[in-house]
Amino acid sequence: MNETTEPPAVKLTGLTKSFGANRVVQPLDLEIRQGEFFSILGPSGCGKTTLMRMITGFETPTGGSVELDGKNVDAVSTKSRDLNMLFQSYALFPHLSVYENVAFELRVRRTAKREIDTRVREALELVRLGAFAERKPAELSGGQRQRVALARAVVGRPAVVLLDEPLGALDQKLRKEMQFELKRMQREVGITFIYVTHDQEEALTMSDRIAVMSEGRVLQVASPTEIYDEPASRFVATFIGSCNILDGVVDAQGTGVVVPGVGAVPALVPAGAVPGSGVALAIRPERMSMRAVGASATVDGVRATLVERAFLGDEWTFHVRLETGAVMTVSVPSGETAAELGSIADGAAVVLSWSAAAARVLPAEASATAPASAPATSALKGAAA
Repeated sequence: MNETTEPPAVKLTGLTKSFGANRVVQPLDLEIRQGEFFSILGPSGCGKTTLMRMITGFETPTGGSVELDGKNVDAVSTKSRDLNMLFQSYALFPHLSVYENVAFELRVRRTAKREIDTRVREALELVRLGAFAERKPAELSGGQRQRVALARAVVGRPAVVLLDEPLGALDQKLRKEMQFELKRMQREVGITFIYVTHDQEEALTMSDRIAVMSEGRVLQVASPTEIYDEPASRFVATFIGSCNILDGVVDAQGTGVVVPGVGAVPALVPAGAVPGSGVALAIRPERMSMRAVGASATVDGVRATLVERAFLGDEWTFHVRLETGAVMTVSVPSGETAAELGSIADGAAVVLSWSAAAARVLPAEASATAPASAPATSALKGAAA
């Protein structure tokens, strides 16, 4: 990824879109760097596709501006913008060969025949379909058709390629394979990719940075590791992966967190936190520990009862109920420790523990309800405001 002083590949300033009285994209500022794999992630209806269509010129913004490579393109038509798009449907011409599908745009541009041949063959080699040039789309698998569509998107060497959930039609195994293939291809061609998806795994696997959207707003822009480890809000924490949420208050000393009905729990409270103020703790299931304990034993941790467990191959997932009635999730990789935990009977008393660094402290005002498509979370009721 290029980190020089050259202008961003895409710069959005105050961009907004309304359809009548319905504002689907709130005013936002966003910069996408040259040569990066940038994902726009959010649930259905959050505005991500509308945002992409404004970048391409298919939708006219209600307000704000769009710049490509430092140049304002608000008055520039879609076909004159230096970008291309890849859709889930692929939109290949069934009567044309793979070669001719990829060459189509270059022929429309009246590119020299020799250059067309060179570029098409380079693009097919990039997607590892050099031996399939004469086949028709109907003779290819779904993954191969997706590769042809990608070759066609990059053969004209645009500055930006926008991808609107292009893996959605593939089965799970092929989708996982294509995630790594897409990232490899993007690195090889060096073109800026803007990837629109509601799939968290896709965004985490491929992206240099991710913008998380909800209700027309960009809530956080960061690297995949920062988005996962340091979510800026309750929505981001629960939408990206699975997450347990505990609502509590900052203790009287301003150095810890107390959860009603549970007591003091491990957490690193930010400097300047106001004693008594409401907070939410976000704790990833894989960063919690669980062990069996006698019902009358003194424990260093949070008491709970094992409710159920599920074996997922690479991990065990345990659901436990706190004494308050809230349910939390603990994930443990398959292995000796997981096997020992798997022998604990449902209904047995257990104790949960985690390091203070594992609990991300979020402000109470960021505790908006997660969307229906987000992973299930647990929240203690009755936290002080």
